[in-house]
Amino acid sequence: MNVDRLRPLPNHKTRFAWSHHVTVPERTGCYALATYEGNVLYVGLATTSIRDRVGVHLDTREKRIPSSRGAAYWLYYILCEPAEVGPVERGWMNQAILEDGDKPALNKIYSPL
Repeated sequence: MNVDRLRPLPNHKTRFAWSHHVTVPERTGCYALATYEGNVLYVGLATTSIRDRVGVHLDTREKRIPSSRGAAYWLYYILCEPAEVGPVERGWMNQAILEDGDKPALNKIYSPL
């Protein structure tokens, strides 16, 4: 699934790299890690800080090395109120499953929130 098909559409984008980490806000929201071409590899939610969550992923080797579907290059995100975070992330996950037949490559679990 390409990131441009996510709804609601993420309205922020930065490199998935430590050098860009400080540009990510410490606010609640949902995010997607995507290849250079925009193919979604992971969708996640941040109930307190997108910056903190991205830091965890940058510290996780599996998120930094290429998967069978490519390497994470971009971080796309949308800021939302805490009550919206779960439904938005779940919607993105469901969209990926419907379009690709499975959850994104780097998502290990599908937790029905």
